Amino acid sequence: MSQTALALPGFPDAARPLPACSDARLDLIRREAARARTEPHLDFFRACSLLTMDRKGAPIVFARALLRVLGQALGHRPVFHRAGAAARSFDEVWLMRVIDRLEVGDHDSVAFLLGRRVPQDYRRSVAFLLHGLVARPDRGR
Repeated sequence: MSQTALALPGFPDAARPLPACSDARLDLIRREAARARTEPHLDFFRACSLLTMDRKGAPIVFARALLRVLGQALGHRPVFHRAGAAARSFDEVWLMRVIDRLEVGDHDSVAFLLGRRVPQDYRRSVAFLLHGLVARPDRGR
């Protein structure tokens, strides 16, 4: 697999940061989750190592990688509704809460949320992908 396999250069939205609005953010996550279901299996640690080589990757690239491997970390395929759906699954609520807590710098809550659902072996990698997901170039992160 090449290093650009996760970047999906044909999509112009790849360079944009994650939307600030919670509903728009969830819809983006849902669209990417639907896209991830059609992608070939990606090993969790391989995804992280590819992204480590390019730390300036756009947040959407981290989102795509996270959504392709999240089921491995959770031990089950996460439930994501279609974009625009009013209902929210437990997995969606949990992921949006983790992202929200990362955005405000509440690392204790992030550690708690990850610790409740993600086995120790995967926590560091999930945290890496989540940090890349919420990174915004205008913040200098």
